[in-house]
Amino acid sequence: MRLIPESEFRSYIPSAVSISPCRVFPLSVAEGIQGGSIFTDDSGNCGLIRHNSGFSYLWGSPDEVFLREVYGLVLGGAKLICGDERICGLFSRWGRVVLVPRNIYSYPSDTAMQAELPAGFVARKIDTDLFRRLAGRVTPVMYWDSSEQFSLGGAGICIMHGDEPTAWAFTSAVSSEEADIGIETAEGYRRRGLALAAASLTIAEVLPRRRPTWSCQQSNEGSNRTAERLGFVRVGECLMIRKA
Repeated sequence: MRLIPESEFRSYIPSAVSISPCRVFPLSVAEGIQGGSIFTDDSGNCGLIRHNSGFSYLWGSPDEVFLREVYGLVLGGAKLICGDERICGLFSRWGRVVLVPRNIYSYPSDTAMQAELPAGFVARKIDTDLFRRLAGRVTPVMYWDSSEQFSLGGAGICIMHGDEPTAWAFTSAVSSEEADIGIETAEGYRRRGLALAAASLTIAEVLPRRRPTWSCQQSNEGSNRTAERLGFVRVGECLMIRKA
């Protein structure tokens, strides 16, 4: 496995474009918008792009030798997004991993839905202060290397109650054409439509320059329901392979 220097990343844009599903993540790395790593086999005919969030994607036709090295990365914390039954079967047989089904959504509309906020709540753009303050399972700091990088390439909205962040949505991955949306609601503020409002406002920030995308675990009923209420349409599924 050969680690590609960052100065050569843009030459792998065609490889990232060939990836399915969720190519916005590998494209964000190849285009230099977000951080990550690119690996190839010795021939350069196949490889892996790893986004700094840990999401990783294969292209080409990797042999078992290369896949063994990718398997080692997964055991080290990488999360391989894969739709290839052969590869998923190999990793499953090698053990020590779990395969998590995920849904993939696209956004067919050219406008964002309107969502009203309850009284006492206001929307605020995610700035440097909020970038550092937001804490939870899905936050910008998990996907972006710094607040400076996020301010240059990303977008996001936080719903505030006074000085307290209650729900937020942001671009977890950005390419020249697409932007993946991530959301979270703080405990104690759920089931009030706050994440829906934050996501609709973030989509409005993304459009029309980029097409919003969405992906989440099939078991995450709240995220799947929010995507559908926002107007996303389910277009496929994949598996996330991660360390058990």
